[in-house]
Amino acid sequence: MQAAGRPKAQIERVLLSSQDLISNDPNSMMMLAAYLVRFDRFERAIELYRQAAALNPSRPEPYIMALELAARTKNYPAVIWSAPEVLSYSWSRGREHLNRLAEQSAAEAAAAFSKSGDFVRAMELQTAMQKARQLDLVVRLEWNGKGDLDIQVVEPGGTICSLLQPMTVAGGIFVHDGFGPNQEQCYEEYLCPQGLPGDYRVIVKHVSGEITGKRARLSIIRNRGTKSEETVTETVLLGPKDQTVRFSLNGGRRRLANAEQQVATVKPKSKTGNQQTIFAQVAPGGGLGVFNRPAGVGYTPVITTINEGIRMSAMATVSGDRRYVRINAIPIFQSITDVFTFTFIK
Repeated sequence: MQAAGRPKAQIERVLLSSQDLISNDPNSMMMLAAYLVRFDRFERAIELYRQAAALNPSRPEPYIMALELAARTKNYPAVIWSAPEVLSYSWSRGREHLNRLAEQSAAEAAAAFSKSGDFVRAMELQTAMQKARQLDLVVRLEWNGKGDLDIQVVEPGGTICSLLQPMTVAGGIFVHDGFGPNQEQCYEEYLCPQGLPGDYRVIVKHVSGEITGKRARLSIIRNRGTKSEETVTETVLLGPKDQTVRFSLNGGRRRLANAEQQVATVKPKSKTGNQQTIFAQVAPGGGLGVFNRPAGVGYTPVITTINEGIRMSAMATVSGDRRYVRINAIPIFQSITDVFTFTFIK
């Protein structure tokens, strides 16, 4: 319709009417919202992003796209529900721009609410942002010297968060891998914004090089950013074997790992007491694979080419008496709306 020069109002009407067919499909909702943005229907697009987020709250894309639109159009009510979710997602490396976007949008929205006398919404937004900044668990290992240490955090469900598996279904995020001799880089750090309650293990590995005093300092921070914040510091003595430090997290805010719902669908009759076996099947780092190494979820990537633009294929058929030629033409209009390059684990 756009290529044929139809009026903009008719195209918008057709796009909006398609919502009745995709009421339960978050992917189609986000695609429709991306098309509506092209026609400057920002309010309607934000509504679709919010519906997609309600259908699948674990996906960050609807919150991110909605926040970008809300910040651009000064839609401060949309900032209230999208900015805290984006902030809680943007802890890992490479997402600093999302963190800045959430903080700046929330600060601008709160100032606008206060200026207009709507102190209730301003306080609501500030409270939500403060809650999004809270971290259930922080593990930080520091040392001096030219050597390299690595940590692995074994979470209650059996998942292992490390440099090889920087994000887990239990909420763990491996944010920094350090090494000497630059002392500013001699630390390893693990974050868990919303962690599972239970027992944790930190495995300290001496990879290479010399460590001053053959010891490192391990800091465990529970409930960071809250009134009940607690910090415990331990000295880890390094030796020929890996060192293990055990501790518990009682106030974890995560009740279900992201993979548990998938397992419940596959095995609805599984016993609740066999959670470690369940995680071993689904979670990265669970179970044993080839050569008795920790196995993870595997997948086979499929590389394909996505065309963009206008294409047409045609097939000609000549009549038996060679007097007529029938041509079947198939035009194809294809465009790429948005490309997401981040993982879908929150």
